[in-house]
Amino acid sequence: MTELLGRDRMRKTAKLVLVMLSLALFVPLAQGNYETKPLIISKFKALVSAHLSQASYVTIGKSPRGVDILMFRFGNSSSKAIVLWDAQMHGTEDAGAETAFLFCQWLFSGDTRARYVLSHNWILIIPCLNDLYERTNEDHVNLNRNFPVGWGTFGSPDNTSDDYWGPSPASEPETAAMIRVFRNYMPKFYVNTHMYGGSIIYYHWKIPSSVIETWTSTLATFSLYYGGNPLKYNSVIKTDGGGFAVTTAMETYGVYSFLWEIGGDRPTYSEIQGSYYRQTRCFLLALCAMCA
Repeated sequence: MTELLGRDRMRKTAKLVLVMLSLALFVPLAQGNYETKPLIISKFKALVSAHLSQASYVTIGKSPRGVDILMFRFGNSSSKAIVLWDAQMHGTEDAGAETAFLFCQWLFSGDTRARYVLSHNWILIIPCLNDLYERTNEDHVNLNRNFPVGWGTFGSPDNTSDDYWGPSPASEPETAAMIRVFRNYMPKFYVNTHMYGGSIIYYHWKIPSSVIETWTSTLATFSLYYGGNPLKYNSVIKTDGGGFAVTTAMETYGVYSFLWEIGGDRPTYSEIQGSYYRQTRCFLLALCAMCA
């Protein structure tokens, strides 16, 4: 009898362990993380270390928890043909970091166009703006509602809401860090990446129509050459649409700005490595070609 009770307890314990392991495996996926933030950062650092003559990184600020916010820089540092790309402004939306890393890795592949970009462009990548695996930062502020242009017109004043816009415009250190990058680097183009909103590129309505026409035709050319799937886009980001990083970059600093929703549902990692990376490469190549 004692032996049977012991076996029963062992079976129950084993089931509990399996449940706990299942939860542990599920949570990172539910939080929207292909790789941990430290791991993707370490991959960028390793890429820089392997190509010190054409790559570097700097700390642009610190999160409320004191974690360094890093920006990786690839190509010609004396060039004014600058393209800025960020990811994980919402901490669970990390496809932009993954695809950007694959693009930067490709820059050192020896491809003719990759060599041209490294010679003529300066590519700035911020892979992890938000150091939490949450939509909001440590202060529970939605960073994309905290930028000055449009602040308080979209989101929520409720500090328990995931759309909380913060106590004041640019109150958050992550927001302030991005504004310093806009001001100090003055990129020609800026892409703010997100997930779950559909595979759509939005561009700011103040970008001249001639620039958009050139962009779409250039994008189509690279899509044909590099096999990227055609990218859909919408014609306008309004200041009440929630893309306040984009509106601030464009309306305050004159940076031609885009918001890209990478995928509707959560793509698999193989999809990230395949179609979404190919789209990223074509998207970035078109921008690089237009400002080089």
